[in-house]
Amino acid sequence: MSLHHSALLSFLALSACTIADKDGDTGASSAPTIMGTFTILDAQYGSGMSGVAVASSLGETTMTDTDGSATMAVVQDGQFSVQLSKEGALDHLLFGPTGQEDFEFVTFMATEFLVDTVTSQLNTSPADGTGLLVVGIDYDNLSPAVGATASVNAAHDSPWVIGGMGRASFSNTIPNGGMGMVAFPGLLPGSVSVDVIPPQNTECTAFPSGGAMPNAPVVANTVTVITYHCR
Repeated sequence: MSLHHSALLSFLALSACTIADKDGDTGASSAPTIMGTFTILDAQYGSGMSGVAVASSLGETTMTDTDGSATMAVVQDGQFSVQLSKEGALDHLLFGPTGQEDFEFVTFMATEFLVDTVTSQLNTSPADGTGLLVVGIDYDNLSPAVGATASVNAAHDSPWVIGGMGRASFSNTIPNGGMGMVAFPGLLPGSVSVDVIPPQNTECTAFPSGGAMPNAPVVANTVTVITYHCR
């Protein structure tokens, strides 16, 4: 098992233990749960990615179907942590606050080829042992919240976005004609606070529960994905 897989599994186990401690039990499954559907899209082609291994902090494991979707139980009124892994892609950790309703979390998964392309365009290479935080900022209809900006409270390499024609550039603002995400590379493992400034006359809240985003985990050699929805 590689070092970053060990770190990621340790984080998931710690999340499960935290849930159990709150309930005064040794089993994470004692907490009330809701259902989360995680739809994984290929960041290069936009199609669903089948055969992605999905593991939750509650110990459930499954694979995405032909549409790139997997449904599993997550803690109600808490936080979810879901690990994604697939050969030829970077390990991903999906994270966010939950409420009392089932939800669908749609996200892209970056392949090693895509990351190599971006780093080549930007002439940059994050240090080994650091993590990448992707802050998704979309409207409720999943269109990019153009003009929204994101920042984090920890040292990092220059943030970047993907604009029209799939061209990466250094910025922390969602571009017109591009993807609704800002990437923060070079973060040291730990947790970071994220601040999002919405486009004019809109409000952006943490998805899926709404409200403020909890501090986001950063894991070595892993892409952490959090999402804001705006309206």
